[in-house]
Amino acid sequence: MTQWPVQHFTADDLDAFHSASLSDSARTHLDECAECRALVAQDGALVAALEALPSFSPTAGFTDRVMAQVRTAPVVVLARRRRFALAATLAVMLGASVVWSLLNRALLLRWLDQSAAAIGQQLWTAVRVAATNLIQQPWFASLRQFAASSGRVVLLGGGLLVGYGAAVFALRRLLAPPSRPVPHADW
Repeated sequence: MTQWPVQHFTADDLDAFHSASLSDSARTHLDECAECRALVAQDGALVAALEALPSFSPTAGFTDRVMAQVRTAPVVVLARRRRFALAATLAVMLGASVVWSLLNRALLLRWLDQSAAAIGQQLWTAVRVAATNLIQQPWFASLRQFAASSGRVVLLGGGLLVGYGAAVFALRRLLAPPSRPVPHADW
């Protein structure tokens, strides 16, 4: 809710008024402001008018009357025929693929071998390009010099391991449910 008397009643304030949970400062503002009293009166009249409306529910047999008018049989039969035709087409295509593969086994194996060789060559080229680009970076010389001493590498690895353990412990503490009730956490 907003501070009073800076602003007039909002929709939240009207809800609080109707549920009898309006704050004391809002009640004071309501006593002093004719515009907000008129708004509360109009809202009260609207709520009363809405409560006076009759509730509507379908009569007995409504669902049966609606469903009797719906004609679903031709649509269902057509959908079943389409699904059957699609399934039959896929089965024929799969069978044709198996027969072709059995009759042209040597050609299929040659295609697979050529594809595997091409993929392997592309991967090896990508690794070589990445390594060359890494070596050409200006910071690589200092990293190489740092890694020349095994003591420094062991020290760095140990520090990273301790940091990782501390991070896992902190994450575990953050994700653990509280051991006692938290004040003001009643949602």
